[in-house]
Amino acid sequence: MQDQTTRGSTSVIDSPVDDATYNVLQALTSKLEAIEAYELYAEQDDEGLFSELLEDERRHAERLLDSLRKRLGSR
Repeated sequence: MQDQTTRGSTSVIDSPVDDATYNVLQALTSKLEAIEAYELYAEQDDEGLFSELLEDERRHAERLLDSLRKRLGSR
């Protein structure tokens, strides 16, 4: 995200976050979107599959959020 090299020249992309932080942000966004969808699906799920997946997604989102907080706190 920060430097982009093209043939024979380098163009700099000015980004307020480094690649690793961006990746955590994107992963967290995906998890939050999945949580929203699974909450809806769980309402009609008799088997409990989506409730189980929802728990996993929430746990993963918490880990990503903790990582993001650490990254932003170290700046």
